[in-house]
Amino acid sequence: MISMLGYIGLALLALVFLLLPLLRKGSSDAVSQRVDEAHRQWYRQRLQELDHDAVDPEARESLQQELAAVLLAEDEFARTRQAVRTRTIARSWTWIASALVLGLSVLVYNSQSDSGLPLVKGAEIVLSLDVTEQSDELRLWQERLRSRLADAPEDAKSWYLFGHAQLKLGQPMKAAQAFAKTDSLVGSDVSVKFYWLQARLLASDGELNAVSEAIANDIIALDPNNGPVLELLSVSMMQRGELPDAVKLMNRALNAAVSVDRQIGLAGAMRVLRGRMDAAAPHIEVAIIAVEPPVPDATVFVVARPPGGGMPYAAVRRPAAMLPFTVLLDDLVGMTEQRVLSNAETFEVVVRLSVSGSPQAQSGDWVWRSETLDLRDYESGKKLHAALASGST
Repeated sequence: MISMLGYIGLALLALVFLLLPLLRKGSSDAVSQRVDEAHRQWYRQRLQELDHDAVDPEARESLQQELAAVLLAEDEFARTRQAVRTRTIARSWTWIASALVLGLSVLVYNSQSDSGLPLVKGAEIVLSLDVTEQSDELRLWQERLRSRLADAPEDAKSWYLFGHAQLKLGQPMKAAQAFAKTDSLVGSDVSVKFYWLQARLLASDGELNAVSEAIANDIIALDPNNGPVLELLSVSMMQRGELPDAVKLMNRALNAAVSVDRQIGLAGAMRVLRGRMDAAAPHIEVAIIAVEPPVPDATVFVVARPPGGGMPYAAVRRPAAMLPFTVLLDDLVGMTEQRVLSNAETFEVVVRLSVSGSPQAQSGDWVWRSETLDLRDYESGKKLHAALASGST
């Protein structure tokens, strides 16, 4: 604020120095203009008086011509001087306008420019620094970012990097506050919310309280296949005894997982959850074996869909390395909240071993299909046995 007032004061002072000569010249020109006008008025009066004076006509004519010439010369000199004066004033105001524009430009530049930016130039390195080997450099950037934020509290990028520095230096609560501020500035950014959630969990020894759970749900709304957050929410649901919701989230996490080991671990967790639920609830049980060893890293998809094809009512994904295994198809593994197996009057179950791991059918897949089933089969917990072999379609 003081700096801005200083610039304004200097600009006004410069304007005064520019205007003073012009004002003085304007005052002098006004006096000269009045004298010139008095001279011209006197010559005009003399010309008018000659018309009434009793002088020799020839002398009067000669005097008239002389006075007219003088008056003409005075008028011409006055016009010339006025033109010069006009050009001088125009040039003066042009200089003043230019000075004002320059002054305003300096003011705008200084109000918009950010003198603190050089302080944090290259601060992105915080993201790659290792606290065990580069803690001193991390602390240096931490202080630079702290100084930067004291002067520019709306700088979202600096808040984000400051949060990472705090997180790496073992200050998760302060990191959470920095990420919270970043989130308030940038809005719906998954990475910001993810690190905000991570910092909160570290600060609370892994406890997923109401605020942290809200952040997790925001992440899933933006990134529906975020496996780690899906798992986190599933465990929270399980701890609260909300087993159906826990199974739904665990199944989504398994479908999103890339690592085979992770998929196997999540499948085991789902079996545990299923074992704690009502075994008599409607479902289709599918026991799957492979007649011959499957291709390494292959994936098995089990879906309940309209007969002949269409969007599935339920879907399960498992690594082929788990074979043989059994899965349950029910509303807990539905494709959406609206499209579930209990809404299907008839359906078929398709088991497909995908060599490529793609959910889309491809040449070389091993496929098994059931007969057409209906709601009575679903409600009674019908059991199916699927045998997969190469060449089956």
